[in-house]
Amino acid sequence: MGERNRFVTLNRHIAGGPLEEAIFSLAEGPLPLPGDGEVVLRPLALSVDPYLRGQMTGIDTFYLPQFALGRPISSLGVGRVVESRHPDFAAGDVVQGVMQWADYSLWSDGDTLKGVGALGPVDPAIDKMSHALGIYGLNGMTALFGMVGVARPEPGDTVLVSGAAGGIGAVAGQIARILGARVIGLAGSQLKCDTLVRDLGFDAALNYRSATLADDLRRAMPRGPDIYFDNVGGAISQTVMAMMRRHTRVVECGQISTYDDEDGGWTVDIRPIHANGLIWESFTTAHFAEFYPGGLAQLLHWVRAGKIKVLETEHRGLDAAPRAMIGLLRGENIGKMVVTLE
Repeated sequence: MGERNRFVTLNRHIAGGPLEEAIFSLAEGPLPLPGDGEVVLRPLALSVDPYLRGQMTGIDTFYLPQFALGRPISSLGVGRVVESRHPDFAAGDVVQGVMQWADYSLWSDGDTLKGVGALGPVDPAIDKMSHALGIYGLNGMTALFGMVGVARPEPGDTVLVSGAAGGIGAVAGQIARILGARVIGLAGSQLKCDTLVRDLGFDAALNYRSATLADDLRRAMPRGPDIYFDNVGGAISQTVMAMMRRHTRVVECGQISTYDDEDGGWTVDIRPIHANGLIWESFTTAHFAEFYPGGLAQLLHWVRAGKIKVLETEHRGLDAAPRAMIGLLRGENIGKMVVTLE
C-alpha cells in the first residue's frame, strides 16, 4: 500500500464568505491500520455535495458534525476494500458509504450521515461507479423522494425547479416531466439553460442572473408555479415566492445560495410564505431511507428507458477535491459533481 497516506483536511473553518483553496491542505500521515470491526478502503470516487459546506463553518448548530481541523474531510464515496477486520467485508469488495478524502480511508461501524450512507456493496446493476454517488445515490434519491414523495405533482401542474442544472435539480425536473408536469428550470448560465431544454426535456429554463428575472418568470408562467422545488433559497427564492398564488406549494430541498452567509445559512424569510398563504414543506433523504431499494429500481428503470439522462462534472485526483468543492458552490458544475481517484 506504500508508506504514507495522503488526505485532504481543513486548516481553518470559514463561517461567512466563500470558501478559499487556502483553507484546505493535502496532508500526509501513516497508513491506517484497521482494528476489530474496521475496514481500510481505497476510494475510487468521492461525492462532492452542498451539505459539506455546513461542516466547514465551525458552527455547531448544523445538523451534521463539524470537520475537525487537521483531520481528513469525509463524504459519501465508492471504494475498494484493501484490508478488513469486519465480518461483512473482504479484501477486493467494491463498496459505497462514508469515506475520507484520502488515498486510504479507515471505516468503522457507525460511520453514516444521520443514518444514510452505511457501508454496503455497490449494486451490480450500476455500470459506472460515480453513478452510485449521483443518479443512484444521495442526489438521485433526494430528487426521487422529494418529487414523488413530497412535491407529488399532478399532470398539468407547473413545477419550477431552482438549481435545476445541479445534481439534484436536473434529476428532479426530469422526474416531474415523467409525472406529467410542465417543468421550468432556473440555472445560472445560458449554457445550463440550453442544456436543460435541449438535453433534459425541460419545457423552459431561465437564467436567474438576469436583471429581469421577475418579469421573465411572469412571462414563462403568468399564474406562477403550482409547485416550487427549491434547491437554492436566498434572494432567488424570495423573488419566486413573492409571485406565487395562495396555497401553492414550496418544497424546500436545499439553500445552497445561503451557505456562505455569516450565520452558516439556512435563514428563511417567511414573509412571502405568510403573506401569500403558501404551503411550505421540507425534507431530508433520511426520511425515506426504508424505500431506497425500490427507489434504486425505479431510477434504474427510468435511466435504461431513456426517460432520465445523467449529467456529471468530474474532477480527477485527490488534490482536485478542494477545487471541486469550491466550484460546486460557485455553480461551475452541470449535473453531479464528483472526484474520481482511479
